[in-house]
Amino acid sequence: MVDEMPLPHKKRDRGVGSSRRCRGDGAGFSVESYSSDGNVSSSGTNAGDHGASPFGSLDQPPNTGLAYESRYHEILVSRLVELQLRAGVAGAVAAHDSLNLPPDETVEALTRTTFYDDELRAAMVEYQLHKLLTEPHNPDLEGRERDSGEDSGDDIAEEQFVQFSEELKARGSAEIDTETQLNQEQFDRLCVKLIRYRIIAPGKHIDELDDATLEREYPIELALGDKDLSPYLEDGAFGWYFDADLCLLASLSDYQRLVLPNCAWSEYESLSQYMSFYNTPEADRDYVLYWEKMVKEIKWLENHVHKEDTPEWDQIRRKGLYQAIKIAAEFPNINFSLAYYGFMEYIWRTRFYVVFVKGLDRAYFEIWKRVTGQQMCFRDALQEVCNENLVPSRQHTLKAELQHPGGFLKLEQQFRRCTEGISKEISICSVVVPDWIAQELISQEVRFKRALPKAYAQYAKKKLKVAEAIGLIPKAEMPA
Repeated sequence: MVDEMPLPHKKRDRGVGSSRRCRGDGAGFSVESYSSDGNVSSSGTNAGDHGASPFGSLDQPPNTGLAYESRYHEILVSRLVELQLRAGVAGAVAAHDSLNLPPDETVEALTRTTFYDDELRAAMVEYQLHKLLTEPHNPDLEGRERDSGEDSGDDIAEEQFVQFSEELKARGSAEIDTETQLNQEQFDRLCVKLIRYRIIAPGKHIDELDDATLEREYPIELALGDKDLSPYLEDGAFGWYFDADLCLLASLSDYQRLVLPNCAWSEYESLSQYMSFYNTPEADRDYVLYWEKMVKEIKWLENHVHKEDTPEWDQIRRKGLYQAIKIAAEFPNINFSLAYYGFMEYIWRTRFYVVFVKGLDRAYFEIWKRVTGQQMCFRDALQEVCNENLVPSRQHTLKAELQHPGGFLKLEQQFRRCTEGISKEISICSVVVPDWIAQELISQEVRFKRALPKAYAQYAKKKLKVAEAIGLIPKAEMPA
């Protein structure tokens, strides 16, 4: 049983007002917002799913008088061509035809995190901002208040906890044979199959095609330059690969051999642990549902993680664990060990979030208002926000930055990165950016740029999306 989890150890000046020729809708977009555990979650994939229109009728977006060409999609196309992610993209670009891009969800699933560098993220923000300003939106997003997290949830009696625990323990966990290995012929045949997942068009299930069709349409020679197949399973081009060591194990499914890579800054702090779960798609789907419900119902713990070294912490932690185990019992593919691991990972991430991240989006938003609206320099805006104590949870951070003339914490650099692509006024629309849109987009960028190491729920969710996108498993509904 896990007892404790330790804490983990090119700027562009281009604004968003340039006029561009429209080249079609291209990929969709989503405005991302904070989830209660500090993750980025998507509130939709179409512009019509987001927020209230800041001007005019909600049914009639304003006529800007100028078509808009997305710089985000221009950059995206060129990078997808390099990755050869989708057949036909290069031809569409060369012909200046409408963009035949994969959906955003597919691009996000199949590409590595570093694919979205500062340049592409700024272009994405610019594109999202334009869409939010020019299309009707759901008015629920404007002025949305985040849950304060004061509710402490249900009190679970110890007898109930024991009952739920026994139920989860009875499910056990499938024994994985880690001794029996494939022979060389079986391994080579498996490698050829798995490598085809890396060259086949996304969404086409390999098992739907016979061997002759696969050989004709997706000849393995296109991807291979020598006879050693295993290195091509881990070529690092995409945000996923098949682990060569796992491919040797005869008892594993192709889904269990699929792995998400770590980026240079350790995107997944406990990657080796996640790989050792050997979870099936069914277990991963249930785990994602368990995590999201648990995070929502024990969010109240966020207000108490600073009490870890106090006498009352044991009681607080016990109450949260009882609630988590009760929730886990609702999902048939979750056992006690997995449920407990998820709870401890939530505690660890929440502690990290409260100490290092909470409130940064609001601080940057208040600074942004002064920099863009009052033409203040960054340091003067920082001083004013600090003097007015507008973000108490980050007051110590702002003071520490002000005490060092050179900016010890590099907040100005972080601020520029998190607000790039957002200006106070959009010339092509002739409107002022509403505060709620700016704050939403700044929050999104803080989550991306100051990302916590990702939890297993995020790993499992992306792995499921990858497996569906490449045709490894059937597509199934996942929580938004």
